[in-house]
Amino acid sequence: MNKSPHFTYFLHRFTGSDNRPRGALINTDTKRPSLAIGIYDAALAISCASPNTHYVSLTGVRPLFSWAQSSGINLDARLLRGEYLTHQEIRGFSMWLHRAFLNGREGPTFPPDRISTFNAYLGAAQRMITWFVTQYCQVEINELPRNVIVENIVSSASRVWREQRKKQHLQGVAADLQDDEIVEIETFLRHAASGKNPESRWLRTYLIWRLTIEHGFRIGEILALRLEDCPNRFSRAFHIIRIEDRIGGPPDPRGNKSPRPKTLGRELESIISNSAFPKLVNDYITSHRVVRKGTPSGAMSRRPVLHHNYLVVNDRGEPLSMRTATSLAATIRRETGVPFTWHLARHAFFNRAYEAVARIEDPTQKEIRTNDLVHWGGWSDHKSLDLYVRRIRRQRARTALSVWGETHASWEALG
Repeated sequence: MNKSPHFTYFLHRFTGSDNRPRGALINTDTKRPSLAIGIYDAALAISCASPNTHYVSLTGVRPLFSWAQSSGINLDARLLRGEYLTHQEIRGFSMWLHRAFLNGREGPTFPPDRISTFNAYLGAAQRMITWFVTQYCQVEINELPRNVIVENIVSSASRVWREQRKKQHLQGVAADLQDDEIVEIETFLRHAASGKNPESRWLRTYLIWRLTIEHGFRIGEILALRLEDCPNRFSRAFHIIRIEDRIGGPPDPRGNKSPRPKTLGRELESIISNSAFPKLVNDYITSHRVVRKGTPSGAMSRRPVLHHNYLVVNDRGEPLSMRTATSLAATIRRETGVPFTWHLARHAFFNRAYEAVARIEDPTQKEIRTNDLVHWGGWSDHKSLDLYVRRIRRQRARTALSVWGETHASWEALG
């Protein structure tokens, strides 16, 4: 397993006065925050619609500040003067980051599974420096306007940044759960959740499982569901709503660790005849969305949760955390032997959904259903389907070779 590089800066997350996640980049040696990142954080809080984008932008510049410290460069001062790194410094940072990912291992081979992360760090550093240059760069008065000079600086540096990016030769395909693995998980969880007086954790886990395998929801979307987002007598659909699109309501008690749906908002009804919904949601709300407290006699009392309206809760009646949801997936792995994650269940749903669409022969209907599938996944364009497209192409190739071999086709030219 490849260890993550060690950086001398870490991101301290907190909630701002506007209830939006904010961050401060702290030097682990001096315990001092970066002034430049404080300014950048304030700008991101205004410009970034997604808190996830905000967070990724801040964590992505940790290696750049760590490199600058090790190189004796006062990066805060350089940024606040609007100075860009020289081309040699950009290449030096890239090489330093390359060595950091190797973690002292011998040889030039770079771990293929870390290329995306490496490139993401380069991109975050480039975007941040470019922002400071466009804001604070001071140029001498000459015949060229300031915006032209700044554009020339940024454009020249962009070429060097592009040269440092590592190429990814392998295109990923969506992972999948086999049908027998789905049966194994479904049987185990259904049995655990339907026994006499089942533990709340089992019905909670089964609820999350059916939401992922039936609808392809992300785990963050499930943990962000509120009662009013679930099927009711007025609507049979689940409503996925991004945090920034929420109108009214109290802030999430989970604070900075609140789940934030990455996909676009949408309304989805169940599409299979043997759906567990809406009954499963109703049963969970009625019997298990409660606070359990001990009484003086030693018995356990239960009362409805009233202080928030999130659907999935822990035994204390608090909105379920991402960490706890991850531990539930680990329990499924341990009990079934299936290498399971919640995101793998999402892949399993969309693998089968795309296979069904691919079998449609009418081109017009296929295009319509493909667009429907993009909407169902909450994606902004068809590129997000590429994982599933590549997987089914690979499967078709294997099938074609298998059929060719089974029928003993003869290739006359080969004698």
